[in-house]
Amino acid sequence: MTQKQIILTKVKCEGKEIKPQGSRFVALEGVRGLAAIVVVLHHFLLAFYPIMVAGPGSLQHSRFEDNVHGTPLAILYAGTFAVAIFFVLSGFVLTIGFFQTKNEVIIKKLASKRYLRLMLPALAVTILCFLLIKLGFPRYIAEMANITGSGWLVGMGWNPDATFLQALYSGTIGIFIEGRSSFDNVLWTMLTEFAGSFIVFAFVLLFGTSKHRWMSYVVVSIFTFNTWFLPFILGMALADLYASGRLEVFKKKRWLIASLVGAIAFGSFPAIGTDATVYSAVSQQLFGGITIDYNILYLTFGATFLIFAVLIGKRVTQWLEKPRVSKLGKYTFSLYLIHLPVLYTVGALVFLALSPHFTYNVAVLITVLVCIPSVVAATLFFERYIDAPAVRFSGIVAQIFEKDESFELKKYLLKFLRKLSKLKIIFLRPPTVNEKPFVD
Repeated sequence: MTQKQIILTKVKCEGKEIKPQGSRFVALEGVRGLAAIVVVLHHFLLAFYPIMVAGPGSLQHSRFEDNVHGTPLAILYAGTFAVAIFFVLSGFVLTIGFFQTKNEVIIKKLASKRYLRLMLPALAVTILCFLLIKLGFPRYIAEMANITGSGWLVGMGWNPDATFLQALYSGTIGIFIEGRSSFDNVLWTMLTEFAGSFIVFAFVLLFGTSKHRWMSYVVVSIFTFNTWFLPFILGMALADLYASGRLEVFKKKRWLIASLVGAIAFGSFPAIGTDATVYSAVSQQLFGGITIDYNILYLTFGATFLIFAVLIGKRVTQWLEKPRVSKLGKYTFSLYLIHLPVLYTVGALVFLALSPHFTYNVAVLITVLVCIPSVVAATLFFERYIDAPAVRFSGIVAQIFEKDESFELKKYLLKFLRKLSKLKIIFLRPPTVNEKPFVD
C-alpha cells in the first residue's frame, strides 16, 4: 500500500475523519460507542440510584445497590473509566496516521481543525441548555433530587439566573480554560481533550521521528503523571507500537486474557468512595509528601489495558467491528453531549408525573423506558444537524489554512508586527536634545 493510499484510508472517530487503516480501528469505534453508553448509564444511576456510584452515605432505594458499588460489576456503569477510554483513544487516533506515514501534514491538519471540531457542538448544546433553563427546568431538577436523594443532581442543577452571555462564553472559551461547565456537566472534559490533543501533536512533531523517542515517552509520562493527560501519552505510545509492528509479539491468548483482567481490575476502581471496598487497600498514599490520585492512575491503566486488548485480540476485534457495534462510534460525541439535557427535561418531567402514583422503582423503570427513545432521537438529530456539519466546517477551515494564501497572510501579519515594533521604538525612546516629550 502506498503512502497516499494509507492517508486516504478513512476511519471515523468522534464524527471526524482520520487516516489510519485496518479493522482494529473500526473496532475502536465500537469501543468508543460502548463507552458513551456507559457514561449515559452512569449518569442515570447517579440521578436515581446514587449509592451504586457514590457508595454508602447516599439514599438507598433497593436491597442490592450497596452490594454492587466497589466490585468488578461496577465496570458496567463506570462513567469515569469510560472517559479515560476516550482519552486513550484520542491519543491513539490523533497520532496513528503520523506514525504510519511520518507525514507531518496529517498532524497540522488535525491541529488546525481541533478547536472548531470540539467547540461548535459544545456551544450548540450549551445554548440549548440555556434555553431549557429559561423554560424553568431547574425547578423540576431540584424536585427530582429531593425525591431521589441524589447529591449529584443537587450539584448539577442548572442556575436559573444564567445569562446568554455566560452561555456564550462558557461554550466558546470557558470550557477550554476552566475545565467545567454549569450548563452541561460532561463538558468538563473539553479542556483535557483540547490540551491533551495538542500535547500529543507537539510530541510527535518534536520527537516522532527520533530513534530515541522512547526516552521522551518516559519523560513526558513523568510530567503528566497524576493528571488526565497521561492517557493521551499512553494512547500515543500504543499507536507508535502498533504502527511499528511491535505489538505482533503480544498477539497471543495469554496476553489477551491478562489485558482484559487488567482492564476490569483497574477499570472497576470506584470514582467516588473506596472505603469498605476491595480497593481500599490499594488506594493508600505510598510516598510521603506525594498525593497520588488513584482514580486517575488506575482508570488510566484500565483504559490502556482495554485498548491494548482490542489491538491484539482477534476475537475481540471481530465482535467490535460488527456494523451494529462499530457504527455507534459515529454518534459517540452527540450522545455524550445531549443525554444530560434529556435527563434533566424528559426524565425529570416523566419521573415527577409518575412518582405520586407508582412505587419508586416502577417510576424509575418507566422513566428510563421513556428516556431511551428520547435520547436516541436527540442523538440522531444532534449528529445530523450539529455534529456532522461541525466536522465538515472544521475540515473546510483546515483546508483554507493549507492554501498559499494562509502563508501570505502570515507574512503580512509579521510585516505589520515589525512596523508596530518600529513605532514602539519611536514613541518610547528617550527624546533627543532637539525634541520635547509629549505632554498633556
